Amino acid sequence: MNAKSPSYPVRSMTGFARVSCCSHGIELDLEARSVNHRFFDVAIKGPRRYAIAERDIKAVLQKLHRRGRVEISLSRRVVREEVEAAEVLPSSLDRYVQMYGAACRRYGVSSENLGSFIGQVLLREDESRDEGAPSDEEMAVVLRAVEELSEALAVMRESEGAALVQDLSKRLALLGKARASIAQLAEAGPARLQERLRERLKALAPEISVDPERLATEVAFLADRIDVAEELSRLAIHLDKFQHTLAGEADGVGRKLDFLTQEIGRELNTVGSKAQDAQIQGLVVEAKAELERIREQVQNIE
Repeated sequence: MNAKSPSYPVRSMTGFARVSCCSHGIELDLEARSVNHRFFDVAIKGPRRYAIAERDIKAVLQKLHRRGRVEISLSRRVVREEVEAAEVLPSSLDRYVQMYGAACRRYGVSSENLGSFIGQVLLREDESRDEGAPSDEEMAVVLRAVEELSEALAVMRESEGAALVQDLSKRLALLGKARASIAQLAEAGPARLQERLRERLKALAPEISVDPERLATEVAFLADRIDVAEELSRLAIHLDKFQHTLAGEADGVGRKLDFLTQEIGRELNTVGSKAQDAQIQGLVVEAKAELERIREQVQNIE
């Protein structure tokens, strides 16, 4: 007995996720925003110390995501423990304070801004430490946070994908009804064509009798030119394949759905150009308008 093939959820390419974590003396806040993109692209905004890990971060995201542009924003804060003031200040700060005080006395500058100056020194030293390479422990924390962020983003993209599937299924059903109506009209097309020819001939030359065999030959010739049975058959196949693809028969179905949308449009165009019937052409116009809405939604699918 063959094993049942796995089912994959349809995902949207748009989504948002946010996670926070605190470990090994640092706090991390991460945000992910994803939008439509033809391929998979990752942009990372964060401390320069994590620039060496961009490839690893992208590899983590690629485990769950196939297409879309994902923008990652990462902020880092050092968690300082409660210690005495002498331990909080960097060892070099005393030297800075002495130099600043000497400069104030030498040039007669007020020392009222000494507190602000100390804050700037602390910030500068924090920034200089931030530019250094992270430890292996810190990178492990970062990659775990990215993995959690990727999972949260996948959950949201799957939720939006489920909503897209519902909308597309409804619109696909409308296309199926339009196809069925066109098929009924096309089946009665030769009889309507024969009646129109008979009426035109009577209007042009009412005194001339029409040879039934010649009329039947002309009707058969014209009916073959306007026959859309083959196009409607292919259209039914494409609609059925589209529905099966929406059911999650493969991972990353956006490109396949886009291809099927093009094929459905091609068949509708052919039906509209061949059918010499106002009702059929009106149904084709309505179907193409619905197909355009489907095309817009398909662009959001991974």
